[in-house]
Amino acid sequence: MGPAGERVEIMRFRFTLLLLIANVALFFGIWILERDESVDSKPVVDTVPFTVLEISGGGMEKPRIIKLENNKWRITSPINWPANLFAVNRIRNQLEFLGKETSFPVSELSTHGHGLADYGLENPSFILRYGNGSTMYTLKIGKNAPVGDRVYMLDENAGRVVVVDRAFVDGLVLDMESLRNQSVFDIPAFEVSAISIRIPEGDIKSGKISFRRIGLIKDGGKWKFETPIVAAADPREVDAFLNELCQISAKGFPASAEGSFDASLLPTSITIQGTNRRQVLLLGSPAGDDGKIYARLEDNPTVFILDEAPFKNLGSLQTTLRDKRMLHFEASQTVGLDISKDAKSVKLRKLKSGVWDVIGTNAKGDTLTAAADLAVVNDLLSKLEKLRARNFVSDISEGKNYGFSPKDALQIVITQSDQSLNSIKIGSEYKYGGANLMYAAVNSDPAVYGISKELSNIASTDFYHYRSRILEVMPSNSKVVSIKISDAKDNKQIFYANLNLPSPDSGKLGDRGKSALKLLSDSLKKFTVKEYLKTPFSTEGAILPDSKKIPWAYVLGAEFELQGTGSETSLEKREWYLTERTGGTTQYGGYKRSDAEFILEQNIIDALAELTTELSAPESLSKPAPKSVEPVALPADKPSESPSNDLNKK
Repeated sequence: MGPAGERVEIMRFRFTLLLLIANVALFFGIWILERDESVDSKPVVDTVPFTVLEISGGGMEKPRIIKLENNKWRITSPINWPANLFAVNRIRNQLEFLGKETSFPVSELSTHGHGLADYGLENPSFILRYGNGSTMYTLKIGKNAPVGDRVYMLDENAGRVVVVDRAFVDGLVLDMESLRNQSVFDIPAFEVSAISIRIPEGDIKSGKISFRRIGLIKDGGKWKFETPIVAAADPREVDAFLNELCQISAKGFPASAEGSFDASLLPTSITIQGTNRRQVLLLGSPAGDDGKIYARLEDNPTVFILDEAPFKNLGSLQTTLRDKRMLHFEASQTVGLDISKDAKSVKLRKLKSGVWDVIGTNAKGDTLTAAADLAVVNDLLSKLEKLRARNFVSDISEGKNYGFSPKDALQIVITQSDQSLNSIKIGSEYKYGGANLMYAAVNSDPAVYGISKELSNIASTDFYHYRSRILEVMPSNSKVVSIKISDAKDNKQIFYANLNLPSPDSGKLGDRGKSALKLLSDSLKKFTVKEYLKTPFSTEGAILPDSKKIPWAYVLGAEFELQGTGSETSLEKREWYLTERTGGTTQYGGYKRSDAEFILEQNIIDALAELTTELSAPESLSKPAPKSVEPVALPADKPSESPSNDLNKK
């Protein structure tokens, strides 16, 4: 490398060294500036524990003082009340950002011919003092700056005048409504494990006073009363009451609490128990005529005003919060129902296949067994599962009958799959609030309830009430081969139809007749009845409830072809006895195979009428029509007159 190259390298080295020294100087200058700024304007809250806040000025008679006590912020002046944690945290956040606001030293004021009074800081609008009690820092709020919506503030400890937005000041100087916690109770509803309400009764002045206590406790996640009765509580009702109770808020604080609350009057009290803590609310006298009352907390002398509405019905909580569900069982797990009244009984049993059987007796005392109507059984189970008390009559029967004697009471015993039992007795009818209710008691509970008449109306002891309305079901692969209707007296054929081959009667049928035949054929494969008569089958006729007997008029026969194994088939016959149609919607039948008499379904009644009436027309309809009368000629000189005109003249 020549001399010229060496000079270039030396110049590059000097330039690089110069840049390095300049960067070091720049970084050092920035560090000095940041250090000075942090020393001058570092927020006090970063160096001093913030446990006390005082706000004075602004025409306040007493300063607002907030303190951190037992890890909770609390207002200690002008009232003793829990502070709003969000409001306190907002003030803390505002103070943390104070050092970032525009400011200038107080020492510069005199150099420009100004003093604190020019900025409204000699007699400030508000004064904030905060710190840990022993070391306090002060902020004074002055007047508005001439430019923008900004306010002068004096940070006495930093010796600086700070220029802040009006919103910044509003965030520091909050009113009492914003500073105080709105809720009276600070135990959340989900934490409450017990509720106790004490209500004074009697004459306080005479000293003849007693207390009625209503107590609830949460046991295993379920609410129950422990006094004045031992009973289950309705979890939804208790939760609703607790949510309302834990959200009540003070509507105001009387200027003078003297005489507004007299603890010697032994007021009503509400105690809620939380996790290792409890709170007691004392309710005082009315605060005027607008539905307000005085109140205070047991451990706090501050008197406040509440709406009276949530406390008007405290005395009836033992009924309003009580569990109105009377029978606690699962309908899907029920395998047996025993229903009895006045020496009559019926049993319902669920088989392993899932179907129900009904077991009862007839008028002669013979045991009857049949498949039960699933819809009727499910309806009864649903009514039992949804049964609710409409009225709590008494917690103790007090030796009264209420119609619960074995002869008078309707009793239902419910058996679950685990063989556990539930039972209910339904007694006499009574009036309550304009409604007709019935007395009821469950299991061995001495309490007496009032329930609607609905359950009593459907819980019958009649075997036929539960019997399946499906009288006969043929196999799904069967088909009707022929239908025959005969006279029950002389067995004379009235109608016959071979459904495989054309037959004389089926050939006479019109469209309506063919539709009736098709409907009857389909109905016979699954023969259902409208209602059973309470008598076994009799060859003499249908026996009605009033013992009136209607003789059989027809015999309805049908042949069914049943498919066997392979291509083999077999025929089976069925016969039903029928009365004449006694009304538009009533016709009786009998089925010897099931030992039953019944009322036919409307579709079968209409189909039978179409087939029997059309093919058995009255003899008068077969007579020839009368001869027509020849018209008589009138004399030409006389005008004709209609018969109606002659009648009018007469």
